[in-house]
Amino acid sequence: MNGEIVRALNSIFQQWSIQALDTWNISGEPCSGVALSRLDSVFDDPSNNPAIRCDCSFNDSTVCRVTRLKVLALDKRGVIPEELLDLPFLTRLQIDRNFFSGHLPAFIGNMSRLEFL
Repeated sequence: MNGEIVRALNSIFQQWSIQALDTWNISGEPCSGVALSRLDSVFDDPSNNPAIRCDCSFNDSTVCRVTRLKVLALDKRGVIPEELLDLPFLTRLQIDRNFFSGHLPAFIGNMSRLEFL
């Protein structure tokens, strides 16, 4: 599962020309470091941007899933990438204050766990 998450995050970040912060690892285990913090203050911290949050309570706490992705006010351009579907446990996608173009993609409707966009 981690390989799929890493590929999805790397593809999204490449399309948007951004890099993950040094505080989390997108080459092996993205659900580490600050990505494991359950505190909203850590996720919402402006210095933690872009950011992910993981929930590691799946399968008796043996599997982690990315539940939040933030790319906030980084002046990113382009489209909303379909690779977001490879993060099926996203409940929050915070990509406001950027300059994405085109219509809201129809695949967003398939992200059944998404509560906040």
